[in-house]
Amino acid sequence: MPGEVAEAVIGALGADPRKSFSHDWDDVRREACDVALTALVTLAPMGGDPRRFFDEHLRRVAARDTTGGAPD
Repeated sequence: MPGEVAEAVIGALGADPRKSFSHDWDDVRREACDVALTALVTLAPMGGDPRRFFDEHLRRVAARDTTGGAPD
């Protein structure tokens, strides 16, 4: 599925000379949602609450230093 997101982005940008503009940005959004949904479904049988795990992970990612500085 991540490959499908990449393919949609390439198509939305018209970066493939053989296919030109084969996708639009709504296609990219749909493919990205498919990846997110698949990830959450994959977490479900592993036990625990996949939504809670995802929310915690999202908070950790959001807390990262996005300025490019070295970690302490």
